Amino acid sequence: MTKQTINIGTVADDGTGSTIRAGGDIVNDNFNEIYTEIGDGSTLDIAGKSITFTNKSIDASSNTLSNIPNSALTNNSITINGSSVSLGGSTTISTDLTIADDSSTNTTITSGTDTLSILGGSNLTSTISGDTISIALDSTITGLTSVQTETLTNASGNLLVDSATNILEIRGDGASIVGQLQLNCHVNTHGQIVASQPHSESATNTLTLPGGSTIGNSDATLLSDTGTQTISNKTIGVTQLTGNTRTATGDGSTTTFTVTDGTTTNNTLVFVSGSITTDYTISGTTLTFGSPPTGSAAIVIKEL
Repeated sequence: MTKQTINIGTVADDGTGSTIRAGGDIVNDNFNEIYTEIGDGSTLDIAGKSITFTNKSIDASSNTLSNIPNSALTNNSITINGSSVSLGGSTTISTDLTIADDSSTNTTITSGTDTLSILGGSNLTSTISGDTISIALDSTITGLTSVQTETLTNASGNLLVDSATNILEIRGDGASIVGQLQLNCHVNTHGQIVASQPHSESATNTLTLPGGSTIGNSDATLLSDTGTQTISNKTIGVTQLTGNTRTATGDGSTTTFTVTDGTTTNNTLVFVSGSITTDYTISGTTLTFGSPPTGSAAIVIKEL
């Protein structure tokens, strides 16, 4: 009901206002609406009366709401970090952090109680600046035992070393052992070692493997200064060979000639009339041709 107002006229006793009865009726109607709205129609009950406020603002600095049960609120909960929190109630929101290592071993860091430390360890240094953690390698890696004693492997392909100078340096021990590189057989039960010259030789040079226009793309085997090996497709001039040289002249009948004791067919070159021949044997200090060189044939015996 809209509020009713008693008409009091323009001036006193001008006979234009509401009658006493009509005025009393207006008063009764107004009070009946008030008692009905905030009471039971005959008795006021503001404390137990449900009142709905629409689009109202409450100034928290000068007004206090209290004793409002959570069940009386239409929106009686809020969600924080995925957890529903009831207004007027209490809840615990977990801020713990669980971390795990490579072996799936877990540990929990409790916020406000524990501290998560990231330690560099031997030859590693950790630093923190703002919200950034940096881990730096020291100038030496001698403390990294996994690099010193373990096997370096990769998932596929070659193991690549990309240094600034394109040199892989294997150092000596500083006393008597030179830098060495061992190449194993396929079952790793035998190995061949490539070693540098000792310090006393003062050797600083470059050894270049054969290839390119020299041998093309054919596989090759390096020659050794010990043992017996066959040299193929090489040109050697007689004047380039050093050693003891003996000369003689053939007469068509003589087959034996003298050589130095210890000379063998493996370290001797024999030329007849400028052509090399292998038609001979050596025993002790005697070289014997299979057939006598012809008369006036120039015989040259190179003992290497």
